[in-house]
Amino acid sequence: MDASLSFGVPQAFVVDRDGSIAFIGDPDELKFILPRVIDGSWRASAEAKNAESERIAEGELDALEKALLRRIRAATEIEDWKTTLSAIEEGINLFPDSINFHQWHVGTLIGRMRDMDAGWIALGQFARNAIERNSEDWLSAVLEQLFGWYDYSGLPSAERFSMGKELSERILRLYQQQALSRADSSLSVALYYHESGDNGRAVDVLEQALKFVDGESLPEVEKEVWLLQLLHTLAEYKGEQVCHGKYCVPPPKQP
Repeated sequence: MDASLSFGVPQAFVVDRDGSIAFIGDPDELKFILPRVIDGSWRASAEAKNAESERIAEGELDALEKALLRRIRAATEIEDWKTTLSAIEEGINLFPDSINFHQWHVGTLIGRMRDMDAGWIALGQFARNAIERNSEDWLSAVLEQLFGWYDYSGLPSAERFSMGKELSERILRLYQQQALSRADSSLSVALYYHESGDNGRAVDVLEQALKFVDGESLPEVEKEVWLLQLLHTLAEYKGEQVCHGKYCVPPPKQP
């Protein structure tokens, strides 16, 4: 896998009659590739060469991203914040479509360094990026960073809740008609409403998500995971046992 710059799984490797690797890629492509490998028309084709060039280019980017993440983790472990932030900023510049580096940035500044001024600036940049993209995934990721993970006592409270309100309203307008995206975003939006004191709206968002996910065609195990996650959050916010279909979840025990 490493030698071939293959980082995703599952990954298919096709070896032809002379012992050479003729194809590396998604197993779903085998139904198109394998007959051409067998009849000998694949390896010399322009299509094969282009596919391999694209795969290697993507693999090199994946390798670079993984190397940056290793640098970030290693520097974080020894609290070398200068190296950590330098690697994160390099990742943001090299991989503008990656949410991960923005999350690392905020988490390092607020969660680890407790540099609230720089952390607030990073959160604002993350939020502006998400708003410009008009992406539900990005907006939800910012909302989680804004309410779900850290001690926020050093951030400007009014501005933080104002940002949360804008992000939540945008997410609600964008709600994708996909169960998993809908469930994940609903948890983020409900968290904002709960933290802002509008617990009734938080409960309503979760109950609507439960109905939506339950009505979707998903593998049973996957559906159960998301339904239970929504129910656990709902039981926490309502402070009582909640049930949906065959599932019942008690409220969390008070410490």
